Formats: sequence, C-alpha cells, structure tokens
Amino acid sequence: MQTDLEAKNAEVERIASTFKTDEKGRFSIATDQFKDYRKAVDAAKEVKSAIETINEATQLREFGLAPAQVSEAGSDAGSTYAALEGKSLGDMFVESEAFAAAREAGFGDRPHITVGIEGKSIYNFAAGTATVQSLGSAQHLGIAEQARRKWHIRDLFPKSTTKAAVLYGIRETGWVNNAAQVAQRYAADGTSAATGGPTDVFGRAPVSQLNLTTVLYPVAEIKHQLSAHQNILSDEGRLKTFINTRMVEGVKYAEDYDLLHSAGGGEKITGLFNTPGVQLYTGLATDKHSVQIRRAITKALLAEYDPTGLVVSPEMFENIEVEEDDNGAFRVAVSVAVGAEKRIWRVNVVETTAMTNTNFLLGAFGLGASLHDRESVSVKVSTEHGTNFTDGACTFLASERLALEVPRPESFVIGTWTAPGTP
Repeated sequence: MQTDLEAKNAEVERIASTFKTDEKGRFSIATDQFKDYRKAVDAAKEVKSAIETINEATQLREFGLAPAQVSEAGSDAGSTYAALEGKSLGDMFVESEAFAAAREAGFGDRPHITVGIEGKSIYNFAAGTATVQSLGSAQHLGIAEQARRKWHIRDLFPKSTTKAAVLYGIRETGWVNNAAQVAQRYAADGTSAATGGPTDVFGRAPVSQLNLTTVLYPVAEIKHQLSAHQNILSDEGRLKTFINTRMVEGVKYAEDYDLLHSAGGGEKITGLFNTPGVQLYTGLATDKHSVQIRRAITKALLAEYDPTGLVVSPEMFENIEVEEDDNGAFRVAVSVAVGAEKRIWRVNVVETTAMTNTNFLLGAFGLGASLHDRESVSVKVSTEHGTNFTDGACTFLASERLALEVPRPESFVIGTWTAPGTP
C-alpha cells in the first residue's frame, strides 16, 4: 500500500507539471486537466486513509494486549525512560555490557554475574558494575508474539520500597465512629438546647474510638537455585527464557503463596490468610459463583472499605467466566474480554495456582495492606559453585526481599466457595 501511495503521488506530480503559467505567474488549467488532477489526488487520499486506519487498528490491538495498569517497574522508571518499557529481566541480562564482556572472555575470569531490579537494574561482575534503568511490561512484536506477562498478587499493590530490615507499624483492631452534627451552643448540661443565658456552653465534638496495636513486620527473603549446562550462556534466546520463566517466575510463585498462606514467625511474613482480623465469608448454595463474590464485596463495603482486587485459582475463575445466566448466555464474558482485562464487579482479578479451589481473597490492596520491596528480584549466575567447573555447568540463584504490612485487616475478606445448588 505504501508503494501504491508513492505511485499515486507521482501521478499527482506528473499532472501538476503539465499546468501552464502566464507571464504574470498565474496558473492556466484546462477542465480535463483539473478533473484528472482531482481524481489522482482523491485516489492518493484513499490509500493514505487506508494506511492510517491500519496503523490505528494496530495501535488499538497493542493497547488491548497491554496490562490494565502501568507496570510496577515502568511506573518507577518514569516517562524519561519510557523507551525501555518492554524489556524483561532476561533481555536486560544478555544485553548488558558486563555480560558481553564476560562472554568475550569465555566466562573464565568473571565467574559471577548478577542482575537485579531495585529502582534500577544493576549488573555487576567481579570487575565492576554497569547501571541501566528498571524493567517494564511485555512487548509484542508482530505475528511472533511474546507471551503476555503473567499477573501476580504483587500487581494489586501500589509501588512501595523500604531500606529497613524490620518494619514497625500500627494495626487497627477496632473502630467506633461517633461523628455527628453539633450545634454551636448548648445548655449547661451540654446536650439540651441553648437557653441564650450565660451558662450555655459551646458544642463539643463527640469522641470516636480507634483501637490500635503495634506490629513488627519482618523483611523476608525468597530465593531458589537451578543448575544448567554452561552452553546456555552462549544461547541468548534460551537464556532469556530460562531467566524469565524459571528463575523469576519461581520466585514470584513462592511470593504469591507466601502473601496468602505464610504462617509468619521469625523472619517470615504473615500471609493474609493467617492475619488476625481478616473477615470471613461462606457462599450460599443458592448463589452462583459470581454472586458469591459480589456478596463478599458487600461485606468489605460494610466495613467501610472499597475492594480493589480479587485473587482466585485458575479453575475457579474458569467456572466464573463460563457461568451462564437463565437464558444460557455467559454472565461475565463481556466484562472480562473487553480490553483483555480480568475484572469482575469492577474489581481487578489475579488468578494464581497459589490459591486453592476452596477459597478466594477479596480486599483493598494498598489501603488495607502494603507490600514493601527491600530488594526486588535479582538473578545471579556462577560457574564456580560446587563441581560446576569439572561438570561444565553453571548455577543460577534468584532472590528477593520484601515485607507485607497489614494495618487494616478488616478490609480483606477470605471467601469459601459453596457449589451452587448444593443441598
């Protein structure tokens, strides 16, 4: 189409070159010439409009495939580094100058490679460091698309970091709101109508009650290691996939599970399922699964909290998506499909295998709980671990440090599914 547009522009220029001018510089155009010129211009405009329409459709498709909200690292990076959005941890690893130098040396004199994300991505070897901006969301390249970035529970939280090893906070355990209208003046007893005399007193604000308790939130470390043959260091495509899908996702899955179920104690975070004060809800057999979620939302709203996120297992979210109304139509398919957003009842949805098929979690992420990154995910690789040298192997280590603060546990509701129609 671009070639066709160029040909039609050439035709417009050819016709224009036949226009005559008099001694005063005025155009002299025959009627047939003008008709041909107008026809050529209209044809060029049609091709140009078609190209613009295709470009707009492509942009809309890319917008629909993008995450519903700004990626965590992209938000931290700011608009100055927007061009770096779309690069994964594996991409940045193999594109770093430090990795290139190590590869040039045959990975012999630089046995340790580290890639981390903490505001910025830092690559360091024994010989020095190089700094680049932090990572962003998944980028789609034409027909050969990369996999969409999987949503995790941390995506429901606003971005937050800490430099502390232990967080000291306050948790609300009860609230009585006595706010009320107050007149300017009352009688001497403070409650009766003012008399207008000298014994009248000013209206005093009622006293509300807020029960608080101090809580220590430890910074926990999540890590794992995997070994591979050293040849993976020379295979950039496989190395990127290995880092992104095995090392990073391994940490993220454990993070999902711990944010939900960790028992706490010592240096371990206390998951939301084990946090005192979280509300409980059991679905009714007379309600379908989507209705059970809506009633759990009401439970949170009655506690004066507006839920922002829902965590469910993949199997149960499938049951919700294929749920039919009384006319045989899918109840929530439209709201899920538009813009590729996972939302139900105006709430963002994260489906994870870290959630069991018997429960779901609903809550005000950010207001009721905060996730604080001490050290975001880093990946290290060494050829000097154990018998790696003689085995021709290398060992990868992925780790992160984070803390979970839950100051308002009433903002979360743990739901227990009840199969619709159960006697």
